[in-house]
Amino acid sequence: LVEGENSPATLTLVIQPGNGGPVEDWVNVEKMSDANPDTTTIIVNGALDKVRGGYYPAVFFPKLAQTVDRFYKTFESVFYLKPISDKGVYGWIYRQYPEDWQVVLQTRQSDGKGGMFIEDTVVYTSEERPEYND
Repeated sequence: LVEGENSPATLTLVIQPGNGGPVEDWVNVEKMSDANPDTTTIIVNGALDKVRGGYYPAVFFPKLAQTVDRFYKTFESVFYLKPISDKGVYGWIYRQYPEDWQVVLQTRQSDGKGGMFIEDTVVYTSEERPEYND
């Protein structure tokens, strides 16, 4: 093998699997990883929450459900930003690896001169990802 010419890839970069395309995209990512076990797989904008969170029912997508249990639950989020809103409360769930997970709330504040600004406050940190319902 000649490095850079006919050597195996060292990185597989997958952009938006299954988003607007077939669910089989998710299964195929695992197949690519299995075919090259020494290759790092990075998924960008993969909507892993949908896949790992049961958005696709196992009864209708059994192959995907098996893939989730064996493969996708092992992934580590290195950057995550998810807006949250509930009953007038706004903010986001945020993580930048290797930092902890954070829940950041946004509140309106008066600047004392008749104007307003948004203040961001970290209200929760954890090594584990918080649930949306917490």
